[in-house]
Amino acid sequence: SNDGKKLLQTIGTRNEPGDDDKHFNRETDIAWLPDGTFFVSDGYEGTRVVKVDKDGKYLMAWGKSSKGMPYPPPPNYFNLVHGIAVDPVTHRVFVSDRSNHRIQVFDENGKFLDMWPLGEYAVPYHLLMTADRHLWIADGHGTFKILEYDLDGKLLYSWGTWGPFPGELWGVHQLS
Repeated sequence: SNDGKKLLQTIGTRNEPGDDDKHFNRETDIAWLPDGTFFVSDGYEGTRVVKVDKDGKYLMAWGKSSKGMPYPPPPNYFNLVHGIAVDPVTHRVFVSDRSNHRIQVFDENGKFLDMWPLGEYAVPYHLLMTADRHLWIADGHGTFKILEYDLDGKLLYSWGTWGPFPGELWGVHQLS
């Protein structure tokens, strides 16, 4: 076991932004399949999802920039890929397309499957897949709510409002 003193793996090249198999451009999140394969949302400057095997080998990437396109852009175009979650059963990949106010759903090889428009004010910052296979979304700068969805895109529950006091939220970037 690693005691936290030994570097086990490095992905990407430090201080060298890019969008190839050896570089990222301000990545934002990571999600794993049960076998250790993982997905990186390369989203603040990049506009893609990167798939990497458990040993750190680059497998593939998908996504293009929607900046400057008419709204809403077509599937597989992103504007700030911010959060990512994986269904451990179906291996579907849920991607927070933050500035396009939607969730895009792909198979584990980048094939587009579905899109969930969240409304022009919702800004999905973070995604969390729970053990009961519900997708929780932190709307960090729109409705300022925590949203619970089933895996077909149906809103089940929400709570919160904007503010600095208990029960109020602002800019939620992570859920656990």
